[in-house]
Amino acid sequence: MPNEKKTIEVDGRILTYELCRNVRAKRISIRIHPGPEEGGRVVLTVPKRASIRHAEEFLKTHFVWVAEQAKKLAGKESILSRTGTREYRRRRTEAESFIRDKVTKWNDHYGFHHGRISIRDQKTRWGSCSKKGNLSFSWKLLLLPERMADYVVVHELCHLKEFNHSSRFWALVAQTIPDCRHIAKELRKG
Repeated sequence: MPNEKKTIEVDGRILTYELCRNVRAKRISIRIHPGPEEGGRVVLTVPKRASIRHAEEFLKTHFVWVAEQAKKLAGKESILSRTGTREYRRRRTEAESFIRDKVTKWNDHYGFHHGRISIRDQKTRWGSCSKKGNLSFSWKLLLLPERMADYVVVHELCHLKEFNHSSRFWALVAQTIPDCRHIAKELRKG
């Protein structure tokens, strides 16, 4: 089922967004995606049982953040989305070296065995770990603040030991990235 386009007014300004009802969602979330519109697409994901009114109140309370992210997207990010493939090809080697160095650095602490390391032009994920122990990362880790790039690498490394998001997993990540949960929230916000 396609997302429903809606608008709300906040302080005399109109915000157009897409409403996405998701049966698996546990909480209301806001994501901003690159798109043809100036500043991209705002997607409000709502659990099946949540009220639209409650979801729109949530969106209104985060309006300043949404506006800031849209402004960033209208500048730097929209350029990246248009030239993504070219930029990926140009910076792939740099990204591979950057990420491999981080995997080596952080795995000195953990000592986990891993398989292949792949660098990709992933659109929706910063990284992933397969059941076979292969690690895959977005080349765009290069564009993140250092502490966020470190967190993504450590997060995926820790999945080699704990293939879940249990308290044991988070305790492993916190051994080297004490504010891991805070960084995870920042990354989800966009």
